[in-house]
Amino acid sequence: MADELSRADRSSLAAERGPVNMSIMAALVLEPGGGGGGITREGLCRRIEERIHLLPRYRQRLQQPALGLANPLWADDASFDVGWHVRRARLPHPGSTADLAGFVGDEASRRMDRARPMWELHLVEGLSRGRMAVMPKMHHALLDGMAALGVGMILLDPSPEPLPVDEPQKPWSPRPFAMSRQLARLATAPLTRAQRLTLDAATRALEASPRSTAGDVWRAAETLTELARMRLPAPELPINRPISASRSFAMVRAPLIGVKAAARAAGGTVNDVVLAAVCGMLDGYLREAGVDPDGLERDPVALVPVSVRDEDDGSLGNRFSLVFIDLPVSEQDVRARISTLNARTNAAKRAGRVAAGSLIIEAAGFGPPLVASMLARAGGDRSPFNIVVSNIPGPQFPLYLGGSRVLAAHPVIPLNPASQGLSVGVLSYDGALCFGLTADRALEPPVERAAAALETALRGILAVR
Repeated sequence: MADELSRADRSSLAAERGPVNMSIMAALVLEPGGGGGGITREGLCRRIEERIHLLPRYRQRLQQPALGLANPLWADDASFDVGWHVRRARLPHPGSTADLAGFVGDEASRRMDRARPMWELHLVEGLSRGRMAVMPKMHHALLDGMAALGVGMILLDPSPEPLPVDEPQKPWSPRPFAMSRQLARLATAPLTRAQRLTLDAATRALEASPRSTAGDVWRAAETLTELARMRLPAPELPINRPISASRSFAMVRAPLIGVKAAARAAGGTVNDVVLAAVCGMLDGYLREAGVDPDGLERDPVALVPVSVRDEDDGSLGNRFSLVFIDLPVSEQDVRARISTLNARTNAAKRAGRVAAGSLIIEAAGFGPPLVASMLARAGGDRSPFNIVVSNIPGPQFPLYLGGSRVLAAHPVIPLNPASQGLSVGVLSYDGALCFGLTADRALEPPVERAAAALETALRGILAVR
C-alpha cells in the first residue's frame, strides 16, 4: 500500500538541497541504571518492535515513480529492519556535555537515507557520571501531528513502569489510526495523574489528522509569505551568511521556576523571557563578532511560534501562529526588554492575518523550519528574519525510558534556508527550559560563544525579581 505525500511533506523534501539538511533531532540525557540493568541497543529494538505498529509511517519509505512523472509516495518497505535504524555509539572519555554536543552536531550534518524509512535512533554511551543519551532523528517530512506524537509514544513512558500496549491483531499492514484505538483502550484503564496527563495530551493531538495538520501548516506559510513581502528586510548579521553542510551544536539549561518568576516580575510570559534570552545572546554574540548592536539599521527579527488561543476558549488543543518578532537587542535593561517583547508579541497576535494563518499544532513545535525557506524566497535577496526560535511546550513531569529517568531533552532545529547560520530550539520539560543551539560549523564566532552569551543572558534574567 502507498500514501500520497502532503504538500508540506513535499515542501520539506524540496527544501533539502545544497547545504540544507531537514533532519529533526533531540538529545535526551538519561540517568544511570533503570530497570533490567539499564538501556541497551537490543532493548531499544525490542521496544520499537513492540510499539511500531502504532506508527505505520515508520515502516514506510519514499517511492519515486518512474521517470519522475508523478509525486513521490509513502510505500511499505518490504525489507524493513529495525536494527538498521537503531544505532549505538560511545563518546570519548571523559564524556562531557561538550562531547555529546559534538556527536549531535556530527549527526546533524548527515542527511537521512531516502531509500529507507527516514528515521533513526541513536544510543550514546560513555557520558560522565554513568549517564546515557538517546537521540531520535527523523526527516521533517515525517513530523506531522501523528508522527511527532508517536516518537514519544514509542520511546517514553510517564512512569518507570511502561504503559501497556496492545499487540497487533494481524500481521503488519498500514493502519493509520492504530494509535487512536490504543489510546481509547488506555482511557478505560486506571492511570496515575502523570499517565492521565500524557493520555489527554495524546488524545487532543489525534483530533486533527496528519493531512489536515499539514494543510494548516501550508496555509500558515502562505499567510506568512504575504506578511514577509510587506516587511522591511531584516538587518544583515554575521549569522546570516551562506552556510556549509556541516553542523555544530550546544546545549544550555535554565530552571523554569526562575524564568516564570522573571516573567511575572516584568509583566510578560515565558515565551517573552525566552525571546529576551535570545536578545541577550545576540547582543553578546554580535559584540564578540565586532558588531555594535546599537549601530544596526533596525532590530534583528525572529521567526517564532506564539499562542493565539483566547483565554476563554474552552476547546481542546492549542492554537499557534508563526510570527515575526523584532528583537530589542540594544535594550540593556532586562525588565524593559521583556516588557517590550510582550507588547510586540501581543501586537503581532492581534493582527488579522496572523489569526487567519494560525495553525493547530499538537505535540510539536516544528513549523518554523518548514516555512523558513518559503519566507526567505519571498524576501528576495534579503530575508525577512535573522533567526528561527522554536519554543516547544513540554510535559512538566518526568518521562522514563526503560526505567531510566529522562533528565533533559534538547531539541535540534535544522538550519533553513541556506543563509541561516544559527537556530534556537527550546523545550520546557520537567521544571527546566532545555535550549538547543544548532549552527553552521563554519560560524564565526563558533556556536560555543553563542551558548556562553546565552548563559550570561539567562543569569541576568534569573536575577529579576
